[in-house]
Amino acid sequence: MHTPLPHPPLPGGETGRAAHACMAALAPVSGSPLAHASPRRALGAMAGSLKQGGALVARMRKVGTQAGPFPDGDSWEVGASAGAWAVRYRHGAAQPEKPLLYLCSPASLPALRAVLVESGGRGIVCNDAETQVSRWPKGVQPALPAWLAAQHNCMPFDPATGEEVRAILRAALETLYLEQQPGYYYLAIHDEGADEDADEFAVAAPLSAADAAAASLGMYRVSPLSPEPCRVRLCGAGRMLAVVADAARLLQEDWDIAAQVWSCPSYTRLARDAQAAEQWNLCHPRAIPRLAHVRRCLDDSAAPVIAVTGYGQHIAGQIGGHVRGRVIAIGADTSMETSAPWLVVTALKALADDGALPVQFVEYALRRYALL
Repeated sequence: MHTPLPHPPLPGGETGRAAHACMAALAPVSGSPLAHASPRRALGAMAGSLKQGGALVARMRKVGTQAGPFPDGDSWEVGASAGAWAVRYRHGAAQPEKPLLYLCSPASLPALRAVLVESGGRGIVCNDAETQVSRWPKGVQPALPAWLAAQHNCMPFDPATGEEVRAILRAALETLYLEQQPGYYYLAIHDEGADEDADEFAVAAPLSAADAAAASLGMYRVSPLSPEPCRVRLCGAGRMLAVVADAARLLQEDWDIAAQVWSCPSYTRLARDAQAAEQWNLCHPRAIPRLAHVRRCLDDSAAPVIAVTGYGQHIAGQIGGHVRGRVIAIGADTSMETSAPWLVVTALKALADDGALPVQFVEYALRRYALL
């Protein structure tokens, strides 16, 4: 893996103009269908809009093994390809630098590191390995997400919807090419659209400007405000957002328990932000304390938090020490299934442990959903 480049490019100039042009091309449009599109299809549409800009995308390069084209013929083109702006990012380049967008399918850590060699550890890497048949959770070796979470020059995301992809891409362009920050962004891309049977707020609502900004910081609330007091908070990333939304529906309909639903595109970013805030507060004891984004979102209540990820449990567990109240992390490596009924049982057990309802509720739920 390449270490971060010693010097960022000079601010402004053609790099800044290209980034501004890309952000304008990715701006939300009234009536846009991306809210209802899967992340992969939305990204294909956005890549197509960038390519139509002429000089913004100069060429496509194969990276790793080639995969066949998807039948819908979208702008993703092939599963293992890289789309780049005209000039590669490297220190000391004779020409102005321009942003990079890589579309690839590395399932193993060595394959991902090969992509990062191609990009110089710079730009926006979008991995759609989750759309391929695989024996691993989310289509990648377990070592890959763990490694990404440990790389401080990487900002990993697991977006749930096309609108989240848009928000993250725009934030990445601003961070990398307008603010000139080092490193790269990584997006895990799936191809499942909005579940028509799920609550509309869970997966399909277009993002407001505030929600888009919050999504790029790691999490935002997708359930509507309710006069009922919240008794449990459910957090989901990627495809798990639809699962936690379904669990919230079951809690309300079957048990009359109000639950908040939060989309968490990046548990890693939330944890790093919380750690940075704690470090700053330690070093500046007389200053107004900084409040981490995860605490701004969740510290208004001591209700239990159930954080769900399609990766290993430790990915969601990163926020555990930074939230008021108990956090229960659930991932692909936990003993139970990551299904809505099991999440309901977990929520009921957390409430029973807190003395908020009789433990018999847990037993009733296990029988009701035929989980034993």
